[in-house]
Amino acid sequence: MRLATKYDDIHTAGAEFAAVSVDDEIRQAGMSARWRLTHTRLVSDPGGEQLLQPLGLFDPEDRGGIALPGMVMFDPDGNEVYRYQGRDFADRTNDDDIFDALGALGLSAVSPEAWKPGVDVPDDLARFFRPSDFGAYFRGNRFGAIAIGGRAEKGSEARALAREHRLMADASLEAWDAWRKTL
Repeated sequence: MRLATKYDDIHTAGAEFAAVSVDDEIRQAGMSARWRLTHTRLVSDPGGEQLLQPLGLFDPEDRGGIALPGMVMFDPDGNEVYRYQGRDFADRTNDDDIFDALGALGLSAVSPEAWKPGVDVPDDLARFFRPSDFGAYFRGNRFGAIAIGGRAEKGSEARALAREHRLMADASLEAWDAWRKTL
């Protein structure tokens, strides 16, 4: 969600953005429509065999196999130049790290065409994650992280992880608020 709202910045840095999941193309088409994603290419990789497993971003134990949150960046020659792998489903990268890595590549801006799903968008979007649920989800994440951070010993790894998670939730809520203003 956060990076999907920053596609202009990503394109200005000379890159395109793709989100890979184990979801089928119909589910991705529904999510794209519900969230009005215009420049985020959604890539379906059921079972993770094509991309997720080779990239080491697949957890076969969780819910029959899901993508691990991660970000892998490749330069124009196909060399990996940045990698972030989340520890679990709620772990996300820091956007500043991504834009620093993009800036270091020194690429020229791109203007890709808007992405459209390769399948029909379902008429009934009720089964897809609603934008109205996003705020409550990340506010809960934020306050949980604050509570855990407050219980953890100063200077401990647990406190640092709680702070990192709170900052991720803050960034997600900021992106969600910016996205809502575009409606």
